[in-house]
Amino acid sequence: MEIITQLIQLFPYAIIGSVLAGMICAFLGTFVVTQRVVFLGAVLTQVAVAGVAFSFLHLIDISGWIANIFGINNDGHIFQHQFDPAFYSLLFAVIVVFIFSQTYRQKLLTQDSILGIIFVTAISMRIMFIQKSPIAEVSEIEAILKGDLLFIGQTEVFVLLGILMCTIAVFTIFSKQFRFVTFDAESANAHGINSHFWLLFFYVLVGVGISLTTRFVGDVFTFAYLIIPSVIGIMLAKTVKQVIIISMFIGALLPPISLYLAFKFDFSSGPTAVVLAFIIFIIVYFYKKFRDN
Repeated sequence: MEIITQLIQLFPYAIIGSVLAGMICAFLGTFVVTQRVVFLGAVLTQVAVAGVAFSFLHLIDISGWIANIFGINNDGHIFQHQFDPAFYSLLFAVIVVFIFSQTYRQKLLTQDSILGIIFVTAISMRIMFIQKSPIAEVSEIEAILKGDLLFIGQTEVFVLLGILMCTIAVFTIFSKQFRFVTFDAESANAHGINSHFWLLFFYVLVGVGISLTTRFVGDVFTFAYLIIPSVIGIMLAKTVKQVIIISMFIGALLPPISLYLAFKFDFSSGPTAVVLAFIIFIIVYFYKKFRDN
């Protein structure tokens, strides 16, 4: 009980932020897993980190332009450290999403081939960018890779809350279109729905959510919570709505428990959250296996 009290007092935003990040990943993961583009999640997390690493080269002062336009004080590079990584993370992710969307229903290359090429290229670019980044900022990039949930602050909480609300709102407003292109793409055109456009829109939305979440909680946590809660939800639920509810519940529940375990046993919170999710997955898997036999 003492550890819980200390966590609440010292890291209230980390607790709230971890819940929001888990819910975002679980919600998007439901559609990623159903669409059978799990590897896209892995690729986008690596691309997002590559974008963050590129931002620390300071080759193009995007934040300076924005600060001048809107009269924002950019002294001490505070705004730059917040805006540039998010901007390039998003930019890299959107470019990849656009490339990936163009491989839909074409025979020259498979989508897995395209994703595999982008995956290894993103990792290589990330390494090259880190090697050329100032030493003081390499540690920040590596912290993103490690994904310590305890570093989530007030600003990150508001951003994650905005991502979650916007994502759910968009999926709710365009539920019919997304339902067709993700669960019944063959019938989409028959119902007058431009499947190519809505798939692109869907992938862009996923790319934005993944890239921004990766920026705050790391690539390992983001990819794991895109997949594991959704798979658990699919194993336990009978309808799409139930899958989403169960996935988001697991995504919200496990990260705070992981923070407690990490704080108590001196582990990194991000990897702890992943291992805990895997343990729950194993339990559910064998429960379903023995119950169905």
